[in-house]
Formats: sequence, structure tokens, C-alpha cells
Amino acid sequence: MQSIDTLQSQVDLIRSESSRLMQYVNDLPPEALENPSPCDKWNVGEVIAHLDWFADTYGGMMERGLRDDQSPTEGLPSVPPGTPNRQVIVDEYYGQAAIDRRRSLGQDLIPAFTERFNRLNNVLAGIGPEDWDKPCYHPSGLRAVESFIPTIISELALHEWDIRSTLEPSPAVSEGSIPVLMEKIPGNRGRPWSISFPDMKDAPGPIRYRFELTGEAGGKRDILVEGNKARMEPAGDGSANLTLAGDTGTFILLMYGRLRLESAIATGGFDAKGNLGLVPGFDRWLEGV
Repeated sequence: MQSIDTLQSQVDLIRSESSRLMQYVNDLPPEALENPSPCDKWNVGEVIAHLDWFADTYGGMMERGLRDDQSPTEGLPSVPPGTPNRQVIVDEYYGQAAIDRRRSLGQDLIPAFTERFNRLNNVLAGIGPEDWDKPCYHPSGLRAVESFIPTIISELALHEWDIRSTLEPSPAVSEGSIPVLMEKIPGNRGRPWSISFPDMKDAPGPIRYRFELTGEAGGKRDILVEGNKARMEPAGDGSANLTLAGDTGTFILLMYGRLRLESAIATGGFDAKGNLGLVPGFDRWLEGV
């Protein structure tokens, strides 16, 4: 469990991040809600509707857990780890839920979004030191209250960027959220990713992509591809096949599917040195193809 001080600082971060986003979407002209977003199948209004749904659904899980109630969320599919095509099932359900909620809320979308996050912030403000390890219902199994906090931060940060990117030329990832987003990157802390790396089964030894990152939560990290699987680890002393220098915000957008490595290099987000022939394979891997 994280320290109480860390958890409280993350609760404060959620309040400040959501307050800024609430103000931002309240100032949007109505036509901006129809702009296509980087999220597949969602426009800006549907991204906001997803956040409204998320605050309602996940906030409800936490509220019940805090009352020692682990009953399932009505209508939410239970998809335990190991279920065939689990991520496809989850993605399809979440994708349609946002579209349906956008349609049902209509002109009440922004007021509903504001109300939901104000309620979620009130729930978070009421959590005591003895509450953080209380179990809550989740479709993949019971989870402690504490475990919901990084997910809320990442949802806010990434989807704020999705919204802003349709209206601003080069929005930045929220700096306060970067440490949490870096920690939540799949494959972090040496765990292998679940998706295979393309065209690497016959590679003569491991392939090492080194990222030299500046800014919040910066440092050197390697993505090592070996045996057709990839994992992320602190950079070693040896040489890398491809070295990429940039900031952590750009790395986050890359690893969460908002940028392609090829375009990030082309636009100056990363300075690349080494075997550039390894770039297309990296992009195909992140796309899961």
C-alpha cells in the first residue's frame, strides 16, 4: 500500500485536474463536441460522455466498497482475467457505453459531467486512513479502494489530452499526472507485454530500444525485445539498437497509443540514433498487428 500522504496528494491531484477539465469543457462551443477525437469511434462529446460514465460507474464501485458492499454493478459485464478475447469484450462495451450516454444526455452532457466529478471528488475527500484497503467490486475481481486512484488519474490526463488535441496545435500531457502514467505503462517494472512483437522470432539476439527521457519522471529506460516478447526495464550499460531522446510527455503519448514512433521522430518529438529500420516494427507492435 502507498503511504497515506501519497494517496492524499493523489486525491488532491484528481480534484485539481478534474476542476481544470470541468472549466475547459464548460467553455467549449457546442460545435466542438462534434470534433473527431484520437479515440477510435468517439468524437469529443463521446470522450466527455465516457468520463461521465467512468466517474459514475467506478465512483459507484468505490462508494459501495466503502460501505462494505461488494455487489456487482448492474449491467456491467463480468470479464475475469483469462477470459478469451477479454480486452476486445471490454473495449467494445466501454466504447458503446460512451456513445449511448452521449446520446441519452444530449444537451445535459456538460452539466452531468460536472456533477459526476464533483460527486466523485466528494467521495474521495471522505476516505479515511482505514478505508484504503477496503475491497470493491470490479469486473475483473475485487480490488482495494486504493487501486482505483491511479486509474482515475490516468483517465483524466489522457482524455484531457484527447479533447485538447482536437482544438490546440500541440497540447502537453498534464505534468502532475506524468509519474502515475509512467508507472501504469504496461510492461513496466520488468513485466512482459502480453502482445507479441512482430517479425522478431528469428532476430539474432535481443533488440534494445533505449529511451532517454527528460522532464518529470525522466531517466533512461530500455524496451527489450527477446523471444518475440517485450518488457521495459532501466537502461543498462550496454549499447542499444535504437536510441530515442525526448521528454516523458511524448513517451507517454507514444506508449498509450496517441502517437506513432515514426511520426514522433519526423516532427522532432524524438531524436533518433541507430537502426531506423526498427521503427516500423515498433509501431506495428503498439498497434497490436
